[in-house]
Amino acid sequence: MTTVARLFTSAAPSPGGLRALELPGLWLPTGHVVACDPLAYFNPQPLTHACPPGRYPVYLHLLPTEGRIAYAELRLSTADVARWEMAVVPGQDPATLAADEIFGHPVSAGLGCFMDASTLPLLEQHDAELEAQLGDEYVSYDDYVAEHLENDALAGHEHCLLQPYADRENNVAVFQSGYGDGFYATYVGLDAAGQPVKFVTEFIDAAESAPPAQS
Repeated sequence: MTTVARLFTSAAPSPGGLRALELPGLWLPTGHVVACDPLAYFNPQPLTHACPPGRYPVYLHLLPTEGRIAYAELRLSTADVARWEMAVVPGQDPATLAADEIFGHPVSAGLGCFMDASTLPLLEQHDAELEAQLGDEYVSYDDYVAEHLENDALAGHEHCLLQPYADRENNVAVFQSGYGDGFYATYVGLDAAGQPVKFVTEFIDAAESAPPAQS
């Protein structure tokens, strides 16, 4: 959490020399946020800190040298952060963790996402409809998502704002998870009143990936 707090406590648009890419307009109709792998998950629960329903930008912060996505930030306001906490789901207590342990979500499809809790069943419904429609031609929902990912192989990242149904505003901010599969924590920045300002998922610790200082 140390690097996240250093980089994201202020409202700077692109902190610490990272390059920012905006995915505008993530729709959160209930304000209950889910962070997970959008293609490989098991019953993900929304984070305990909710936000007012609305449409919010997601910023992907890329390492300047490699172009890999180090952080995904769901920005709820431009206020400075008064304190940081590990974002958890119901039943998780950070006080029970050892110093080197985290709560987070597993990634096994190389992708992370932010979405509203009400969008999750729509993804499952859309997947079932595609399978029924395509029959033997259906392989997996991965193919549908892959068609929508904006792939910049040279820059080392993929991303999209996925909207399964044209007549529904529900969408998903999907992005490559740093170097790929792993287990990643999300942190919530709170204002002085204890209201969430931003959620940040850390895929790569920028402090550890930074080149050594020149002497």
